[in-house]
Amino acid sequence: MNGVQMGSLEGKQKVKKFKKVFSSTLLMSSALVLAGCSVTPEPLTMEDHLQRIERDSKALFANQEKIDAPITLYDAMARALKYNLDQRLKLMETVLSRKNLTMANFSLLPQMTVEAGYTGRDNHMGSNSQSLTSGQESLESSTSSDRELKSASLGFTWNVLDFGLSYVRAQQLSDRVLISEERRRKVVHNIIQDVRAAFWDAASAQRLLDRIAPLTQTVQKALQDAKKAERSGQETPLAALRYQRELLDSLRQLKIMRRELHTAKTRLSTLMNLKPGTDFKLDTGNVGFDVPDLQLQDVERLEKIALLHRPELREEAYQARISHNDVRKAYLRMLPGLELNTAWNFDSNSYAWEQTWWSWGASINKNLFEVFTGPEAIEQAEGQVDVVDYRRYALSMAVMSQVHVALAGYVQSVDEFKTVSELYRVEDSIKGKIQANVRAGSAGNRDAIRAELQAVLSELRRDLAFTDMRNSVGRLYLTLGADPLPDTIENTDVRTLAGALKKINEDWYSGRIAISDGSEVKKAKEAADNEAKKQVEQVKKTEQDEDGFFSTLASWFAG
Repeated sequence: MNGVQMGSLEGKQKVKKFKKVFSSTLLMSSALVLAGCSVTPEPLTMEDHLQRIERDSKALFANQEKIDAPITLYDAMARALKYNLDQRLKLMETVLSRKNLTMANFSLLPQMTVEAGYTGRDNHMGSNSQSLTSGQESLESSTSSDRELKSASLGFTWNVLDFGLSYVRAQQLSDRVLISEERRRKVVHNIIQDVRAAFWDAASAQRLLDRIAPLTQTVQKALQDAKKAERSGQETPLAALRYQRELLDSLRQLKIMRRELHTAKTRLSTLMNLKPGTDFKLDTGNVGFDVPDLQLQDVERLEKIALLHRPELREEAYQARISHNDVRKAYLRMLPGLELNTAWNFDSNSYAWEQTWWSWGASINKNLFEVFTGPEAIEQAEGQVDVVDYRRYALSMAVMSQVHVALAGYVQSVDEFKTVSELYRVEDSIKGKIQANVRAGSAGNRDAIRAELQAVLSELRRDLAFTDMRNSVGRLYLTLGADPLPDTIENTDVRTLAGALKKINEDWYSGRIAISDGSEVKKAKEAADNEAKKQVEQVKKTEQDEDGFFSTLASWFAG
């Protein structure tokens, strides 16, 4: 007995020593692995930044059609829609939303899992049996497993609750795809409006800058002459100073004008995604400075059109459906999860009666804490629905106000353009008469400079008023939610895009509003309802006729 105890004690000491050595070895190995896997900050080198700049510069302006002719307004719009980075970003977001929806549809499928494995050991997995009643060993040592085992399985698992939640999520992602489309529409609207304003400003710059430069030199020379006249005493000091003040004020206006005109072309090139400094000419066509003729007396119809087509309101309508589906998800999470599974299995154990078999089962699970948190989640989702609704109400009010503001802005811009055009006509006539007087010797250079300056300023005011008037037309249509592009285009090259843009924008400027106010849908629905009522009445009449026929037949036999 003592020998057995000593042997047992020595065995325990050996096991204890082995555990100590194993723990030390494991600790040192872990420390080495962690030291080797630690990550330290590694900043990019200057060469990395230079390579990034080179790659980005190539990507920014890659695959763009060359400019081989003066750019028209619609060419500029087409280039902006095709190459503008904001537009590209929205297109990529739309594509990404569609891919997310595709992945969400895949999540509706059941899970199919494949497993294959191998296990081995250096001895047999044996066991003894002991009687629970007598405590005696009832069976000699035995094994029922091979030392090396191979296994495989192919199984299907389907969770009914997860399927319902995935279906609702897929519906929400489909609405998000539509939201991304509406946001892209909004970006297109903004780009078109910005390009229109920048183009006409740049066109004014192209026409007037050549006149501003020599006029500025003339004013500067006149200012020097006025200073000389003051110093020489040829003029009274007060008259000379007043004239200098007038010249300096004119010079200031010319410099402001030149600065604003210079930046207009840069803004236009940025919208078209042209490399800064790219030289291009603008083709304004036959600008007759004509006034658009829009018949827009029915303001209520315009409000209805805007509420029907504005991308912001459509986005909120889709957001409302997403919020309602959040409520459905909150209710679904209150239900227990039912999981169904089936699998084909294989085990290479030679002791097994069957090495291949089918298995199936079902299970129900539920987190009981959701019984308490579920009502709060439902209340939160319903509250989000109310928030979305009231945000849409507020936006609808803002849209209706914008319709009135845009309409008033259009009327005012037309009136201002007519006034400024008449002023330009007067100033140009004055300039012509003064120049004739200068040639005849009855007027001096001061009068000629004043007339030339006022004529240039009035021409600029006319151009700006013309730009504002055209912008007000576009702003009005975009306020209504009208799209500057048709739904389908044959090709996406600049020329095709420009042609489509030209047709729609010319229709706008001519006062043709090809935007639905929903009345045809209402009429179609009423026609369908009337047809359904007629069919119901026809069925009732047929039934009454049949009842009358059978009643007559029955009374005839009875008689």
